[in-house]
Amino acid sequence: MDEATLRALADKQAIRDLIHTYCRAVDRIDVPLGHSIWHDDGHADYGADYYQGPGKGVIDTICAHHTGLTSHSHQVSNILIALHGDRAGSESYVTGTMRMERDGKILHLEVHGRYCDRWERRDGRWGLVHRVVVMDHTGIREVTPMPTHGATPTHDRDDPSYAALEWFR
Repeated sequence: MDEATLRALADKQAIRDLIHTYCRAVDRIDVPLGHSIWHDDGHADYGADYYQGPGKGVIDTICAHHTGLTSHSHQVSNILIALHGDRAGSESYVTGTMRMERDGKILHLEVHGRYCDRWERRDGRWGLVHRVVVMDHTGIREVTPMPTHGATPTHDRDDPSYAALEWFR
């Protein structure tokens, strides 16, 4: 493989890692981690009815809202990345599932949408400069939860994932 192809693969992987890091940050309510994907002058547009403003500010808003939920999980797929030197654009499909308790009922919230992002590499680091969120469809319904198995998830650094990932550092 030639050097240009290797560089393009490395750049796309770096951007993919940041997209996945965003999901981890909001699911673990890890504000510093969420801030790390943005350049300082980044802008987020999650719609006028939710949030429009500085990119790092959307992390603060989302994490504050997630603290009122009993669980949440975000996945991204179908990630397309177009590179142009030190700039890039991407589209990522997102599925977010969340649970909350209201009036003694467990409610399941589900969103399907897309992150339409613009990225820049500055001083050797890729960062998000602009995100527009497109909500394709959403829903909320009452559910009866099943018994859970395995380790207990937490929305902080006590989650078992931190121990697994930090083992390699």
